[in-house]
Amino acid sequence: MHADGHPFMKAITRYFRETTWLILGAWLFAGNALQADRSVTLSTLPGKLRFDIAEFSVLPGEKVALTFINNDEMVHNWVLIRGDASTTMMVAQKAWAMGDAAADRQFVPEIPEVILHFTKVLESGEKEFLEFVAPLEEGSYPYVCTLPGHAFSMKGVMKVLAAPAPDQWIVRAQDDAVSEDPLTLHPHHAPIVKRAFVEEGPPRSVLMGFPGGVNACFDAETCVTSFGWFGPFLDIGPDWGRNANQRGGGPVKVLGERFSSSWGAFPLRLGAKTLTPQVVFKGYELRGVDAPVMEYTVNGAWIRQVIEPSDKGVGLKHTFTLDSGVVTPVYIYLDRSQCDVEASAGKWDGNWLAIEPEDNHSFSIQTYHQP
Repeated sequence: MHADGHPFMKAITRYFRETTWLILGAWLFAGNALQADRSVTLSTLPGKLRFDIAEFSVLPGEKVALTFINNDEMVHNWVLIRGDASTTMMVAQKAWAMGDAAADRQFVPEIPEVILHFTKVLESGEKEFLEFVAPLEEGSYPYVCTLPGHAFSMKGVMKVLAAPAPDQWIVRAQDDAVSEDPLTLHPHHAPIVKRAFVEEGPPRSVLMGFPGGVNACFDAETCVTSFGWFGPFLDIGPDWGRNANQRGGGPVKVLGERFSSSWGAFPLRLGAKTLTPQVVFKGYELRGVDAPVMEYTVNGAWIRQVIEPSDKGVGLKHTFTLDSGVVTPVYIYLDRSQCDVEASAGKWDGNWLAIEPEDNHSFSIQTYHQP
């Protein structure tokens, strides 16, 4: 019997024939995958919280090969959106409000009708390659980094145009006056603390800016967090004098959108709800890249309070550490109708949170808003 007619030899021949076609098909597919109509390489302006390309154009329906390189020291992603500037901020706020699930989902909320394409969250030095087909409909399609606070400055636009002008294919980002202005403060790697008069704020303000664009104003007179905001932090020009012939002395300006802290009057009561707290500010401690510690006494008991961005939504997290000598219950009043509230200890009775002595040494309360 001829060797080719043997069942074993038939199987071997079929294996090599099928394997050859698989290899050829994979080679053809890979070759086709690299044949993009438009290639774009996008990175960051290190330390500026900005993409290096402010705008680029593609033709309707063409195949786009985009490479995003994170050459910054902070983590970033890239998300392409169908909508306008308000849609961009809505997507970013929903990403910030995902809480513990945000990291697993690359800070990209599930809004398929709005989100077109995205990369994962890239560490410093990482890059990712994306291929996609440009929309057929002409118009502007914004892109943004959705890490907390980054969307205020880290954004751009992909334009779909049938006939872009030569200078529209790639528009590089410029280091504008705000980003270079030494009187505009923008935390990047570590918090910034500034004592200053602030517009529409308390006279004894302690202003805290955190990397990512979440900031807080602490009132050293009442020891209450007056408000928070998103943005580059502060314009101290009115205080210092922006030009040589200006003497300064004016209130500094917050840069961004304010949100309520929801605290109102000083919230802590030691021992009884009816006991009026006597509060005395003692100063604050800077801790490098960690959030600063506000220190004060309440009826003689020493309190240390850390204020930092919430990991539950758009807001702030307050961690209280009490003097070990406090052996009475702690009562905290907070108007819960103004925001979402989460406490690590205690039981709520309306707007009063009661924390028993065994749990009052250290606890945290988060006040945040879900967009």
